[in-house]
Amino acid sequence: MEQGPRRTVGRRCPAPTTGSSPTDGPDFGGTYAPPWRAEYVAEATQRGKETATRINGRSILQIYFFDTDSSAESGIAAYNGPNPLPEPSAHSVVEVHLTPNYERGTQWFVGLGTDYPQFQVTTLTEPARIAVDIHD
Repeated sequence: MEQGPRRTVGRRCPAPTTGSSPTDGPDFGGTYAPPWRAEYVAEATQRGKETATRINGRSILQIYFFDTDSSAESGIAAYNGPNPLPEPSAHSVVEVHLTPNYERGTQWFVGLGTDYPQFQVTTLTEPARIAVDIHD
């Protein structure tokens, strides 16, 4: 499990949308990315739901973003394209499933074609975003 830096209480940012293309990674539309946690999960269960979403692939990487605003709160339009994202450009990624903001948190589920490959999550700036590198 990797975990991003914690931010001071009261600093929030919009729920992530995709960048200029769905495979660019989460774009936060602000000056910084929210705290996050990335880990492998047995199934893709969205917070607030009782049943898991079917994710294609041999393993599922969950990226959870803390303290995110809904599009209504932030004024930034939520991603409204295909979900799951079609044909990700990363060869090890089978699909990416985005979930809406729920109680100040947002989840992304990444279905991978191999069993639990090493990964690295990096926070980038200008624009504020998260990059997820899958090593297989």
